[in-house]
Amino acid sequence: MRVMFTTFAAKSHLHIQIPLAWALRSAGHDVCVASQPDLVEYITHTGLTAVGVGENLDLDVQMAGANRRRDRTEEVAGDPDFLTHADLSGLDPDRRTYPYLRGAFELMAGHVYPALSSDAMIGDLVDFARHWKPDLVVWDTHTFAGAIAATVTGAAHARLLFGADLLAHSRRTFLRERDLLPAAERSDPLADWLGGILDRYDRPFTEEVVTGRWAVDPVPASMRLPSDQHHVPVRYVPYNGPSVLPDWLSEPVERPRVCLTLGWSGRDVLGADRASVGELLDAVAEVDAEVVATLSAAQLDRSGKVPDNVRVVDFVPLDALLPTCSAVIHQGGAGTFQTAQLHGVPQIIVPDLLWDYGYKMRHVESTGSGLAVHDVDGFTAEQLRSMLVRLLVEPSFARNAAVVRREMLGMPAPRDVVPVLERLTAEYHRSPGTPPAAR
Repeated sequence: MRVMFTTFAAKSHLHIQIPLAWALRSAGHDVCVASQPDLVEYITHTGLTAVGVGENLDLDVQMAGANRRRDRTEEVAGDPDFLTHADLSGLDPDRRTYPYLRGAFELMAGHVYPALSSDAMIGDLVDFARHWKPDLVVWDTHTFAGAIAATVTGAAHARLLFGADLLAHSRRTFLRERDLLPAAERSDPLADWLGGILDRYDRPFTEEVVTGRWAVDPVPASMRLPSDQHHVPVRYVPYNGPSVLPDWLSEPVERPRVCLTLGWSGRDVLGADRASVGELLDAVAEVDAEVVATLSAAQLDRSGKVPDNVRVVDFVPLDALLPTCSAVIHQGGAGTFQTAQLHGVPQIIVPDLLWDYGYKMRHVESTGSGLAVHDVDGFTAEQLRSMLVRLLVEPSFARNAAVVRREMLGMPAPRDVVPVLERLTAEYHRSPGTPPAAR
């Protein structure tokens, strides 16, 4: 079968897709990956076929206003506070109401989603899909262009999640609360946006355009949120991009090794870090450990002096580094969080406060596999240092992280999911209106 993957132009979101894409390709299926032109060259480095659609996303420019707000250096007219008004986690009871969720979807459908799936991207992707005729479209959960192209061309389609399924979880709550209201008082900004696009192609809006026919889910069952959607579990397999292992990584570790990283999201998606790099480095300065900090030159410019026990590298693949580590300090990005889980490394989350950070923090604390900083704007180096020392000296964290690792390893590998996707795709094309069997 022909399978088209699609994501907005962010390396960290592409990384989630590569293992499954290659599993399908290795099983003999035709696979391509579609994104904005500024990701095309990077896609080709993965060995897969790239398709450029729309115009450059220029995500760093898109995030400029948000970064000014985060830095508190200026007020930006018309720049919404998404952390306050577009929280889809549902952790706060006040944010599980119809008025709040309606406003949140209005912000996402008015600002975020159209930026990530522009009209030009949607138009080009539909045109390509009409020509290439994919049987299955696998789309990043923020990239609705994939769902639209699949709906227009009649392809089966699924979201590939990168974390907790906040979209299906929040839509379930929103629709339940909306349907309690009189018809005249109901509105649905996300359906209005997607429905308006589908009208151009004479296709009706359905909830499958929001959540996909099913969701391929790398999140372990212990962290999965309840939803009404069919989930296909798949083991998270790290992909870190083209890299060369440094010589020092194979040398014996004489002291506990700690990884300090702010992941790809600060550089690739957000363009800025929420946590103070200087505070992070101060926190590890007096700890009896070898610290490997994956920080760019721009991040170091804001940090001050680098402690003697810190080795700074611009990049090293976490899949190779973390197995040598006794702990990791990070911002809560999907790739870093799940790679730490997969290798059974105790973790400290200093969150960037985006998407599912609250569930990640709750998971490491409830499983005893790590700790979390709850006041990311007000923590001190002393507080973080105390947390790190606990992770290094209390053996329960390593034991509990090993339990999480076993859960991750018990999930189906990408190659084991291929027959499931083949079956679901075939069932869809035989009976496109019939829901998939619940799992």
